[in-house]
Amino acid sequence: MPRVPFFCQPQHMRPRRPLWLALLLTVVTSVATAATPKPFSADYKARYGSLSVDASRSLTMGKDRQMEFRFAARHWLADIDERSLAQWDDEHFQLRPQTYSYNRTGLGRDRTALLTFDHDQGKVTNNVQNKPWSMDVPTDVQDKLSYQLQLRADLINGKELMEYQVADGGRLKTYRFAVEGEEVIDTPVGRLNTVRVKRLRKDNDRVTLIWLARDWDYLIVRIQQTEDDGKYYEINLTSAKLDGVSVNGL
Repeated sequence: MPRVPFFCQPQHMRPRRPLWLALLLTVVTSVATAATPKPFSADYKARYGSLSVDASRSLTMGKDRQMEFRFAARHWLADIDERSLAQWDDEHFQLRPQTYSYNRTGLGRDRTALLTFDHDQGKVTNNVQNKPWSMDVPTDVQDKLSYQLQLRADLINGKELMEYQVADGGRLKTYRFAVEGEEVIDTPVGRLNTVRVKRLRKDNDRVTLIWLARDWDYLIVRIQQTEDDGKYYEINLTSAKLDGVSVNGL
């Protein structure tokens, strides 16, 4: 008697999948669709016109899915330190920022800002130069650093169009991004396979492009920004470690 193909068998005749196998497949599927950025440390060289600045970014992992993302820039004119403390929400697959801080010291006027998020109440408290005020925010709000991690997480999981509500300057701003294509670029760590992402704006006078290393957890490799007055800003990766492994090229 010929064997009836599995997909032609009535539902009640099909062999049941063992419970352990079903659980294993569920875990594998969950991991495949909910990958998060790995911890890293990276050094960059930034240029704005004739000004050259050394900069660094790092991501450290804490307890209960907490992540601390930090950006620092050092120059004889000024020092800048930004930190975002966020918690990963597995259910909604997004970062939930808890605090964001900005500190600039050096020549000129020092500036400090601290944002504290209350997701249960849907509010963020802005404390800029010791003048606090609060505003309402949506459940998926990001800060000026955490959206960059959310962008990487979304790219890791295959998104090509991204939109974020960012608490920035005492108001909500919408940041939109789109994948433009793939590109192999030369860097101080070697040739890297990258994905080029463009920030979408209503006007095209200001252009921001971001290159992220496809083989290295979509680590930011290069950022280029052209202002509407023609001024040009660029930041390039000089060295990095991802999850303890040195980043290198092809």
